[in-house]
Amino acid sequence: MLKQITGAIKITGQTMKEAQKNSNNYYEQLNDLRQSIGQLDEDLLRIFAERRKLSLKVANNKLATGKKVRDQAQEKNLLSNLTKKGQALGIEPSVTLSLFHNIIEDSVRSQYDFFLENCAQESLEPLTLAVLGEPDSYSHIAAQQHFATKKRRFTPEFCPNFLSIFKSIDAKRADIGIVPIENTTAGNITEVYDLLLQYQLKIVGEEKLKVKHCLVAPKGASLETIKDVYSHPQAIAQCKAFFNQHPHINSHFRSSTSSALKLVAEYQNPSIAAIASEQAAESSGLEVLSYAINNYQENYTRFLLIANQEVNVPNAVPAKTTLTLQTSQQPGALLDCLQVFKSHGINMTKLESRPIPTKPWQELFYIDFEGNANEINIKTAISELKTVATEVTVLGTYPLHDILATKLDHHALSNQLNKL
Repeated sequence: MLKQITGAIKITGQTMKEAQKNSNNYYEQLNDLRQSIGQLDEDLLRIFAERRKLSLKVANNKLATGKKVRDQAQEKNLLSNLTKKGQALGIEPSVTLSLFHNIIEDSVRSQYDFFLENCAQESLEPLTLAVLGEPDSYSHIAAQQHFATKKRRFTPEFCPNFLSIFKSIDAKRADIGIVPIENTTAGNITEVYDLLLQYQLKIVGEEKLKVKHCLVAPKGASLETIKDVYSHPQAIAQCKAFFNQHPHINSHFRSSTSSALKLVAEYQNPSIAAIASEQAAESSGLEVLSYAINNYQENYTRFLLIANQEVNVPNAVPAKTTLTLQTSQQPGALLDCLQVFKSHGINMTKLESRPIPTKPWQELFYIDFEGNANEINIKTAISELKTVATEVTVLGTYPLHDILATKLDHHALSNQLNKL
């Protein structure tokens, strides 16, 4: 019996050693595989950077030959060939299209910037940019995103509120400013519309940022300890569902998400928290209690870049124009104005009305539309608009932010792939 037990112990010992050995082998294999994948990822980044350089050479060729940036027939041909080759490698067409839509968008945006810097002869001197809040505020993140593909750099001048941004640009302390104008959840930011009317600055660009709100608090705090939450009114409006789910938590307005974070960081009180971005939370040394607390996950804020001087957008780059108009108090006056856009085939993307403080019961209309105010068709439309409106003011023409993905004919694509 003792021999049997001793033998069993020996066998068990050998089995354990073999298992340990196998475990070590599997760990080494996994580590080797991860290193190989990491190397491939680095190679992909280098290839992507090389592709971007070639894309800029294409932009230089287009600039020299007077061609437009986008050639969607070429894009369709490229995507069709890539999905076919991807299918042969076992890659689903949807994966190939998703990957190369992002690559093409980066290429197109880089070419837009190339045209603006060279054709429009933009200065490359660093800019002073007036921005709401403090480092890592949503406005600051949007500014960083906007200039990420540009050669021109900026130095932020952080401002406590929207009014101070407009004043800084008007006084020429800042070269340019960035302000939120609308959100897909909470709607328009009326204060910015009113400041645009008051200061008559020029709109020189736009940026769209996907916003993910986080509940941020000191270490040791929890949803149970939180009683008061501070943030910008827009951020709170975009998180109404969270407050409905936690009725014991009260909301309070601050001038910016940054000032709310600063308050929470200063007091280090487990009963107070802020709504801000994850990036801002990390920078402030606070903890995120809940991620993505906004009502809708597809939550975007559109920002405008404003300056004293307008920008020249070359015709090769798709543009958007913003103007204001006032109408007479006659029935159908606004309809007559809108008919001008329709008759000229102009795509209007935004119509917003605001009261005119100096003219009780009268409205000023803000209109965004696709097109360049320097194009003959747009010039003709604006001239015609001035004959039916009492006042028309162009606030700026600027590069169109949205780069719509080139769509393929799915029926034709399916037939093509079935032939493989």
